[in-house]
Amino acid sequence: MAIEAIGALDALRLNAAEQTAAAPTTDFSTVVGQGLSHLDGRLQAADAATQALASGQNVPVHEVMIAMEQARMELTFAVEVRNRLFESYQELARMQL
Repeated sequence: MAIEAIGALDALRLNAAEQTAAAPTTDFSTVVGQGLSHLDGRLQAADAATQALASGQNVPVHEVMIAMEQARMELTFAVEVRNRLFESYQELARMQL
């Protein structure tokens, strides 16, 4: 019956809601630290690929370009996040209490 299928969906939604409610929260500094670690890994991978290509190793050029573009995009994202955080801080500092 169609009613049983709807009931099964409701049970799945309840289970998903319970799992999200029980999920541990992470603090902001942990998230930022993980993001910076990930960014550093991408930058190092792009640097290693560039050095391997420059030293004459058999590295496909497209892989080097992909690594460089990924690093560039993540660095741009990190800079934009920093800018937004700084703007938010300045806006809070300008508020009159």
